[in-house]
Order: sequence, then C-alpha cells, then structure tokens
Amino acid sequence: MSFSGQGGSLAAVMMAGGKSLGSPEPRVCGLGLASVFGMGAAVHLAGVREGRRVLKPLSELWGEGNPWGDVLSGWIPDRELLCSRRNGPASQLALLLARQAVEDAGWGRKELRDAALIVGSSRGNASGWLSPWPGRRPMKILAVPNSLHSELASCVSIELGICGPYHVLASGCAAGLDAVGMAAMLMRQGVVKRALAIGLDLPLCRELLGTYWASGMLSRNGLNDPYGPLADGMCISEGGAAIALELSSAPGIYVKDYLVNSDAYSPLGMPEDGKSIAALLEAALKSRDGAVPLTVCPHASGTAGNSVSERAALKRVFKDGLPDLRMMKPWTGHAIGGSGILELALMLVFAREGVLPPNPPWATFPEGGACSAEELPLAGGRMLVKSAASMGGHNVVLSLAVDG
Repeated sequence: MSFSGQGGSLAAVMMAGGKSLGSPEPRVCGLGLASVFGMGAAVHLAGVREGRRVLKPLSELWGEGNPWGDVLSGWIPDRELLCSRRNGPASQLALLLARQAVEDAGWGRKELRDAALIVGSSRGNASGWLSPWPGRRPMKILAVPNSLHSELASCVSIELGICGPYHVLASGCAAGLDAVGMAAMLMRQGVVKRALAIGLDLPLCRELLGTYWASGMLSRNGLNDPYGPLADGMCISEGGAAIALELSSAPGIYVKDYLVNSDAYSPLGMPEDGKSIAALLEAALKSRDGAVPLTVCPHASGTAGNSVSERAALKRVFKDGLPDLRMMKPWTGHAIGGSGILELALMLVFAREGVLPPNPPWATFPEGGACSAEELPLAGGRMLVKSAASMGGHNVVLSLAVDG
C-alpha cells in the first residue's frame, strides 16, 4: 500500500486488514525486558508501581573526572551479567533477553529450530568495542565478530539453536520496533510460524556520549519530561526487550499493522509539520472499530525537534482531542534502538495484568497539564498504537489488538 504525503510517496506495510481472529495471526506469547529497573518483567512491574525515579548522574557509574559526570542516565544494575568472554556486551544482552522471552513462551528446541530471529540496534557492540567494557576479558580470536552488528543475532541463533532466518536492523531509534514489525511480517507471509524479535542498545560509552553531547541532543537539566516546558533533550539509558510471537487464533495480544515511511528531510532534524508520522497514524486507525478504545504510546524522546514534530502529528490526526496517551521513556530513559520495543514490552507486561501502566506523575500532556498517573483497567478490547522515529527520518507505527 502507498499514499502521498511529506516527501512524496510514502510506503507502508499493512498487515492485518479486516482479518478476524478466526485466521491465525502473530500473537505475543513471551516477553523479556532489561533496563535501569533490572532484568525481567517482575522488576519492571514493581519499579513502575513504586513510582521509582531511577536515573542518576553518570559519575556514579564512571566515577568523577569525566566530562559528562552530571548527565542523568540509566544503566542495567548488574554489570557482570554482560561480561561474556565470547560475546560482545550487547550480544550478551540480546541472549539474556531472548532466554527470558523463550522461557516465558514455553518454547523448547522443537519450537525454536525453525523460528525467525530479528534483532534491532542502533549502536550494536559499540560499547565494548570503541571502549573496553569494564570487567570483561574478551577472547582475542573473536575480536572481529565482536565488532559486527550481526553478532547480536548470530550468538542468539547459536546458543538457542535457532536455524530459521535471522536479520539485524540498524534503523536508529526505531530499530527495536522495526524488529517486531518485520518479525510479524515474515509470519504473515508464511515464511515461519514463530519469530523472536529483540531490540537493545548499550549507548553509555564516552565516545558515543561525546557525539550526542556535541549535537545538543542530551538533556542538560536532567528533566525527563518529553512534552514539559523545561524539557531540553533526551535522557539516554541502557535497555532492551525481546518479544516472542507465534501464529495463533486463540485470545491474546496480537500485532496488527506495521507501517513505515521516511521524511526525506534532514540527517538530524524532523519536519515541524509532523505529516509523515501523522500519515502512519491515520493509516493505522483506518482499521479501527470506533467502539474499540484507543491508547497511543508516542516516541516522546525529549528532543526539541521530536516534540514539535510529534505534537503537530498528534494534533493533525486527533483534531477533536487527544486519545489516552501512555509515555514510557520518562520511566526508563531513552534506550535508543532498544527504546521502541522496550516501551512496548513494558506496556504489554502490564496488559497481561489486565491494565495499562501509569504515566509518571511528573509527565506533561502534549497539550499542557498532567498526564494520567493511574493504571488504566482494560475492560474488553483495546487498540494499542506505538510509534518510533529515528534520526535521519525513518518513522514506524505498530498497532496491536489487546484483549481486556
């Protein structure tokens, strides 16, 4: 399907159409999460419900005397988990996330063997390659694969015995959400019956932080409130998630539409009119039954460009007032290529409890005022829409059908 908008013809991948649950569709059957809260679904549920503010100055991780010691950020607490001699730090994290999701799904060797594996990451193993990973003694003979983005997928494939197709996506901050969409698309095309989507980033190394700082994209004041009047940039953090999918017609949470386009505008900024993201949101909503409640989880990175562009997109699509919004980056920080799938997985962890997570009490609604800081009970069905945008103009919208 294609349609016109900013930058000419914008291609989109429409997957669900009007299919009923009588036909097998990609159903979420397993989740794995890692962030500043820790590892696993339980610590994320507890951390959000406790209202924990987890970002800290980088000096607490790196010590005093570095140029970005005052920058507020988040990191996975147990550093030793990522110290594998064989795998790069990000590859090791991908493996840990995969094992969580596979165990949650109840998959064994038989189910894994022919599954597809899609991994998304903006920076891959840059941490541990550009600069040494503290506490890790790598095997020199593996220096070449440790520097490759493809190791993120190959180590998971080797360790779990996945012999189906694997692909690695490096589409910036949208990479993890792209991984979910591409995994579901392979399933709908009949290539596989099961797929494992993983997205992650470990962006906290001095070389990368230097480039983000020089670009002006990092928050100076540490206020992690993307639509707030004092927001001055993103709060960068480690994190990622894995989502296991299988074709099913049983009740559950289903990936419906995967839509993508490009701004063709700038290597750094975003169009102020928000037309590209708006076009994807409008396309996703075409399949919506008006009686089904809607929740949108926007990208909400905290940068000035994204704030202007995304506000314009939301206003363009929802002329009569914004729907329920849930913003997850204020909880975890911005996990770059792992952010979209991490935020989606965090939403789904709560959805399996029969609710949607609260917005942080300090989060500001795009139109001003406070967001809902209460959990939202799921009564009946709900449409969940997650968006992501990447530096350079790549946009993604994913829609899911969530049973109450």
